[in-house]
Amino acid sequence: MAWLHLWLGLASGIIVVIVSLTGCIYVFENEIKDFIEDWRFVKPQKEAFLLPSQLVSISDKKMKDKKATSVTFGAKDEAAIVGYFVEKKEEGERGGRGEKGEHKRGRKDFAKNENAKGKSELKAQPNEKGKEKGKGEKRKGGRRQGTFISVYMNPYTGDILNVKTFSRGESPDFFRWILNGHRALWLPYDIGRPIVGVAVLIFVVLLISGIVLWWPTKWIKSIIDKSFKIKWDASFKRVNYDMHNVLGFYSCIFLFFIAVTGLVWSFGWWSKSLYWVTSGGKPLVENRESPKSDTTHVAAFNITTADKVLLNLRKENPQAAGILISIPAKPADPIGAFVYKQRHTFYNMDRYNFDQQTLKEISIKTPFSGKYIEANIPDKIRRMNYDIHVGSVLGLTGKIIAFLASLISASLPITGFIIWWGKQKFGKKKPAAKTKVATKAIPVSKLKNTAEQEVTA
Repeated sequence: MAWLHLWLGLASGIIVVIVSLTGCIYVFENEIKDFIEDWRFVKPQKEAFLLPSQLVSISDKKMKDKKATSVTFGAKDEAAIVGYFVEKKEEGERGGRGEKGEHKRGRKDFAKNENAKGKSELKAQPNEKGKEKGKGEKRKGGRRQGTFISVYMNPYTGDILNVKTFSRGESPDFFRWILNGHRALWLPYDIGRPIVGVAVLIFVVLLISGIVLWWPTKWIKSIIDKSFKIKWDASFKRVNYDMHNVLGFYSCIFLFFIAVTGLVWSFGWWSKSLYWVTSGGKPLVENRESPKSDTTHVAAFNITTADKVLLNLRKENPQAAGILISIPAKPADPIGAFVYKQRHTFYNMDRYNFDQQTLKEISIKTPFSGKYIEANIPDKIRRMNYDIHVGSVLGLTGKIIAFLASLISASLPITGFIIWWGKQKFGKKKPAAKTKVATKAIPVSKLKNTAEQEVTA
């Protein structure tokens, strides 16, 4: 077990450090942005918010030939966001498949919409396998290719507060850059994502083998103290060993949940297996069909229909932290709606699809559709996947725990390497010095007399 722990740790160490450090930073993305991006907030007023049609009309004039894809409303002191997606056109690119790469392997099967994070440009529509279905998009390697634009507006007056633009590949956004490193080591996703997945899978084995090696041989006070306490006044080698051994134990259970939930976005077989285990043997529903509006209605889509959807949802959910309304681009596209119950939390979100003409609700069977409270236990667990991964399922306390656990995770390969290196360089015993036999000096005169006697004899 020690041999396995050593060589698997050496093989995956640098990747674990990168993934852990980027994860530490990404955990507090929303809190950091709330602090430094003041244009995300407005002064609360007694007046009602403007309707989606009014905000879109103002925003479309600013964006000229672009058409809005979504509108997001938050709390009374938050800016509204009108989102746009401009697809990237590349020669030889096959669009509409979405069967390869990241989406096929369960990229985002948490019902997390980036709009609630101040990124309404990402109109995520993840189904049971986590595939994002966008309007009029093209994909390369299963990823949406194009530019995402968020227009932040005062929901009371319609004033434009800021326009934020970025793309996945060449993004000036710091947290998008951090996420790319966390997910794929800043490599192309088709290459980097499997590498990260394998390293995290190895990390799960390291956690198990680490507990086996940590387990006290005898449950007596002297041995227990070494397993649960760091001896700070000892030598550097001892303190380093204790940090690896003790901190690894305390963070093990949290790191296990972080790793297990993270693997859902790396491997499709892991995503299916995890659902199978949590559901007691039921397979993950694989409904790849997007909900469709009734195309027999030939009337053109009227943006005021989105106003009706918003007003109905507000009436049903007066305490909602935020509501997103997607704007259909084609006659068959439904009006999508996301109702967020808590700010910066996504598992208990309600998701709806409405026919764009009749406003009749269109239901599809996936773990992420419908109301969270009406979902069964395995579907609720699957919806929690992202929030468990970043700790937000327990609020700010959970995020702090996830941050500290990830920070310890980044230190484990380093302290482990120092332990190994110390044994290689300093652990070998020096060969014992040869014992010198002392000899008594004999005077030259005595040697001569002895030689003369021997010759005479």
